[in-house]
Amino acid sequence: MRNNFFSWKKILFILFLGLGIWILIPKIIGLKETLELLSQIKYWAFILALAAQSFFYLGSTILTRTVLQMTNDRLKFADVFKISIMDSFSVQFLPLGTFGEATVDYYFYRAKNIRISHIILMFILRTIIIWFVFAFIYLIGVAFTPANSRLVSQQLLIIWLIYFFAWGFFFYFLYLYLDKKRMLGKAYIFLKFLNWWSKIFRFKKLPLEKVPNWVGKVYLAAVIFKKSTRLQISAILGALCFWFGDIFTLYFAFLSFGYRPHLAIVIFTYSVAKILATVSFIPGGLGIAEASLSLIFIGFGVPASMALAAVLIFRLISFWLPIPAGLASFLSLQKKYIKMELNKLISG
Repeated sequence: MRNNFFSWKKILFILFLGLGIWILIPKIIGLKETLELLSQIKYWAFILALAAQSFFYLGSTILTRTVLQMTNDRLKFADVFKISIMDSFSVQFLPLGTFGEATVDYYFYRAKNIRISHIILMFILRTIIIWFVFAFIYLIGVAFTPANSRLVSQQLLIIWLIYFFAWGFFFYFLYLYLDKKRMLGKAYIFLKFLNWWSKIFRFKKLPLEKVPNWVGKVYLAAVIFKKSTRLQISAILGALCFWFGDIFTLYFAFLSFGYRPHLAIVIFTYSVAKILATVSFIPGGLGIAEASLSLIFIGFGVPASMALAAVLIFRLISFWLPIPAGLASFLSLQKKYIKMELNKLISG
């Protein structure tokens, strides 16, 4: 498989873009106040934020390894953990984060001799579990956010509209799932929509004739998931660990400056920013995540300098610090893959 997703130009672009964001945004919101806050950081809370982020990767590893066990594929915890760390690197440098991550996963799980059909099933099932749990966490955040007395009626109205829209989307998906023909028809429409975007950004189009096979794998993934209660619990716990690891990284980033935000608002703001970053074509949601997080927190009454300082610390831990480790993991796995291919050629 050709390695066309790794580019030093992408790395340099993101590094310079990130540097620009870190320099320009504080000037817009208040450089003096932000720098004062950064100089007063509480390191115990910063360490807790780092620890919370480690749970993000631990959860990703548990979830992926559990899903692989559902298809009777067993890999060492260390191998899956290394690929999970590498995902943090690949997501930053590929558009459509989740699909970019799937590309890299395919490349390296094939190197571990996992069957192509099993990799596809793993990706589908993992994606369903991750976003189902995400929706559950988001709905909890929305449900408890009105308890914060600082919110005005307009903010409450927007929150509840999004809340009911999320429930509506869930029931609509269930409505499609209960009728395979209906699901197939909507899948064709969705794939045409993706191919329209692919044409604009000059990505490779996805073949429409593959739609029945992919939809079939969604139903097969659901059947596999139902087989073992123990693995179901393990997968859901892994997904919870995955999301709450990131959410509490953001929460502890605020505590680093002595500010205790309402947890439901943190969950809600994180969720909205995550959705915006995911649907954007910017690798890692760079700029989108920082701006949306800061603006939403400010809208909830968090002081601008406090919101910006916490967001910068959060993105430092969740975006920038994992990149060197992810790059090292990427190069290490790539080297092993090349060696395996050479050994196959020699033995063949």
